[in-house]
Amino acid sequence: MEEQNAKNQKLLITLLFWFFLGGFGAHRFYLGWKKSACGMLALTILGMLTAVIGIGLIFYLAVFIWWIVDLVFILQKKLKFADGSDVLE
Repeated sequence: MEEQNAKNQKLLITLLFWFFLGGFGAHRFYLGWKKSACGMLALTILGMLTAVIGIGLIFYLAVFIWWIVDLVFILQKKLKFADGSDVLE
C-alpha cells in the first residue's frame, strides 16, 4: 500500500511541476534530464526577451508543443527518470 502511495506521489509531483512550471522545464529538472530542461528554460527566456518584437511567439510555440508532448510522454510512461526508473515504479 505504501509503495503504491509513493508511486502515485512521484506521478503527482511530476504532473504538478509539468502543469505549473513546465514552461521552465521544472518537470524535466525533477526527473533528472538537466540538459533538455536547460534547453526548455532557454527557449522560454528567449521567448520572453524577444516577445516585444514578435519573434518570441515562435519560441513560445516551440515550448508549448514540447510541453504538450511531455504530458503525453509522462502519461504513457515514456518520460522516465534519468536513471531509467519509471515515474510509476
